[in-house]
Amino acid sequence: MPEPKHKLSRYELTGYILIIAGAVVLVWGTVKFELIKELYLDPANREGVLGQFGEFIGGIVGSLWALAGVFLFFATLTYQKREFELQRFELHKTQKIFQQQNFSTLYISFIQKHNDIIDGLTAYDINESTWSGSNFFVFFQEKVLTSFVQKVRSLEPQDKTQPYLLHLFQDYFTYHFTFYQNSLNPYLKNLSVLFKLIQKYRTEAQDQGEYYSFITKANFTQSELFLIYHIAQFNLLKEFNTINNVFDVFEDMEEAYKVESIVAQELPRS
Repeated sequence: MPEPKHKLSRYELTGYILIIAGAVVLVWGTVKFELIKELYLDPANREGVLGQFGEFIGGIVGSLWALAGVFLFFATLTYQKREFELQRFELHKTQKIFQQQNFSTLYISFIQKHNDIIDGLTAYDINESTWSGSNFFVFFQEKVLTSFVQKVRSLEPQDKTQPYLLHLFQDYFTYHFTFYQNSLNPYLKNLSVLFKLIQKYRTEAQDQGEYYSFITKANFTQSELFLIYHIAQFNLLKEFNTINNVFDVFEDMEEAYKVESIVAQELPRS
């Protein structure tokens, strides 16, 4: 690919015009003063034309070329400034790439730890069946929903008001969360730190379009979102209170798994 042609700056163009003008004046002066003829005359017959020519050169041509030198000097400064800006831009780009590489390494280690923590989650149902890994969140969700639905369906229709059912769901969710909190704490802590690191990187790198949060959100199951959503909804952990405002974590969560929809399904039909 051919390199783009260099465009002359206004300082450089003016300098070259002055140099050409000086050369034209020099030629014109040589003809005007008949300098060539004067050089062939005997020194005794010369009329001091060389001295006049020298004053002419020094006064006009010299001034034009001196002024041209000033303009070319400014042109050089302009090019140097441009080069410094390009170097600064390249340095900033290199620093950003280096920063991204460092964060990518850190992010991968946290994701691996996150997956290891999920693999270590284990719960047992009444039949002593094991629910481990991502199935742990499915089990937790079913425990909350089953407890809530069984209680609601034992109520009289007049007792099934939206405020009461919302409060009832929160009570059951909080109860089961408290029961399994020791098991969930490493998972939730690692997830909180992971999002804080992403937010810090986003701020320092001024990269609002970073893809780390998108990768993290893409790995969430609906059962995980059920847990995280209601922890934030009921203010059970302050670290998750604003997580959705910053990262829009629940944009892919199905409405049917949110407390509002769950309660709406249990309200009496008119």
